Amino acid sequence: MLDESKKEEIRSFLRDFKEIASKGRGIDVVLRRENFESLAQLGLTKKNRNEEIMTLSLADYSKGPEPDTDRPGEVWVFGKQIESKDVYIKLKIVQEKDVKIAKCISFHPAKYPLDYPYKEKNTKKGGDDQ
Repeated sequence: MLDESKKEEIRSFLRDFKEIASKGRGIDVVLRRENFESLAQLGLTKKNRNEEIMTLSLADYSKGPEPDTDRPGEVWVFGKQIESKDVYIKLKIVQEKDVKIAKCISFHPAKYPLDYPYKEKNTKKGGDDQ
């Protein structure tokens, strides 16, 4: 059986992230070549990328929270099928002085298979999860 408190923790992070992005300055994307080259590779604009991030759900969760290896705080990993590619999406909420910022650290085709512990399995019986 899947852990309900973990599901709520993930939903809560997504709610907070989306609210901060909606009411604040949007989504800050870390300036990495890989993040921007992936837009062209996936046929997306910056606006499309942000729309994809804003529609993430529990089913797209892969792992986290985990300690950020580069800066203080925690990161969350999600994945999404875009243009038939699994896209690796790493998000974080950053506190800078008295402002919270929704940050996208990574957005690129996955380099390895992602695990989706809460994605519904497509079964003919319809949901006999163990």
